Amino acid sequence: MPALPIFPLPSTVVFPGMHIPLYVFEARYRRLVSYCLEEGLEHFIISLHSAKGLDNSQPFYTVGTLIKILDVSENPDGTYELMGYGQEKCQISVVKQERHAEPDGNERILYFSEKQELPLKRDDPNAEVLAAWDALEGFKRYAKVFFPKETFLKIDELVPEDLLLQASFIAANIRILADDRQRLLEASSLTNRFMLTQAFMEEHLAAHKPPKDL
Repeated sequence: MPALPIFPLPSTVVFPGMHIPLYVFEARYRRLVSYCLEEGLEHFIISLHSAKGLDNSQPFYTVGTLIKILDVSENPDGTYELMGYGQEKCQISVVKQERHAEPDGNERILYFSEKQELPLKRDDPNAEVLAAWDALEGFKRYAKVFFPKETFLKIDELVPEDLLLQASFIAANIRILADDRQRLLEASSLTNRFMLTQAFMEEHLAAHKPPKDL
């Protein structure tokens, strides 16, 4: 299978079940789209951009998310409008790089990784349901404090019933830093993801104010 191109995004972590619209304008990421189309690839990888990088050279975390391409259209100027859908988390192992010249005269790198899925461990169903219930109750308390009233009143209809999607929904909507959201993506199990999310919410509720540096 051809290597999957990587699209690092600042301040953005994509969880399973999330839709993500992208306006693709940089030369290296236009190449990402054209490469997927040429190779018949349905997926690429999104990873959280990190100034520290993998080994001080690769500017993204080594765990990302497989993104399924739902729709893509090319604009007259060569840019793309793309709709992606988050699937499973994956391990990033860079196998090649391409350098692409940008209009500002600088060359920037497009990285490619092998496809290495990291399936989220599923625990005893009863343990998952209990962790989900605790997290959802915590999320309702959290929403009452930090969200507008009209949003809080719609929580029950907004939260998905599927537990994996429920964990994604809560993790994506609490007000935490991107590095902390990355911790939730990297959680070893669904129960662990719920428990970590619950811990973040309880920390903010205890302080009773939104975190700084959002």
